[in-house]
Amino acid sequence: MPIVVINSILLVYLVIFAFTRDRWPKPPDLENRSNSWFLGPFLKEWWYWVTTPIAKLLITIRLSPNIITFIGFAISCVSAWFFAEGLFGYAGWIMIFGATFDMFDGKVARMTGKVSRSGAYYDSVMDRFGEGVVMIGLVSYFRYSWMLYFVVAGLIGSMLVSYTRARGEGVGIVCKKGPMQRPERIVYLGVASVFQPIANYFLRETSLAYEPILVIAAIILIGVMTNITAIYRMVYIMNGLDTEDKKDGIDSIPQVLMKWSTPEGRAEWMEKVRQRHHLK
Repeated sequence: MPIVVINSILLVYLVIFAFTRDRWPKPPDLENRSNSWFLGPFLKEWWYWVTTPIAKLLITIRLSPNIITFIGFAISCVSAWFFAEGLFGYAGWIMIFGATFDMFDGKVARMTGKVSRSGAYYDSVMDRFGEGVVMIGLVSYFRYSWMLYFVVAGLIGSMLVSYTRARGEGVGIVCKKGPMQRPERIVYLGVASVFQPIANYFLRETSLAYEPILVIAAIILIGVMTNITAIYRMVYIMNGLDTEDKKDGIDSIPQVLMKWSTPEGRAEWMEKVRQRHHLK
């Protein structure tokens, strides 16, 4: 029952926001954040305004950004336990609430003038720990199921999405693109988990009554798309490095793949092939 009440309240708020969105100023913290196929600006803006009062409360009680980061990690650990026990409705909201602290720490740091490089580094590392703990909770729940493979794939892919970006920045290529970044993973797993009890209620007379079908769908999506995102970033960064190096004027495999991702690139590549083989 508490899950139904929480879901209903937030759905009503979402509808109100949809009709009044144009009257609200654009959140400055979201202006420089990229969107993706799976998560557009609408939900980000809605959640920003839902949680802004909490950020102001954290400033009022004088919590430091690093403490807020640790609280978010601790909440993720609680969420992992609920996932391991199969209590998906509670696990979903707890995970979303814990992940929201990732937004709070940066916001509080900017609002209080406490932005630091060490804080940003600490935040990134704790984000990885928090996400890993949640996936371990899912590993525990699905340990005897074929879904374990997708959970592990999601765990590996999630780590690689972050690593490819960090390593790329280390060699001078910035890549924040990709369809399944951390916000998308949180939203899809969280929303699927939150609505899982409701789905089970409507399926109570079927053979799927006790199957977490929404969570399963979200995990499969995450398991596949995180690795696609990591591969895309790898190819993108390698393409950038090869373009800078310009070795022998011959396109490398990453360069070819990136060109083939657009009609213009395919036409350019085919023209080069024709010229190289004198097939004009």
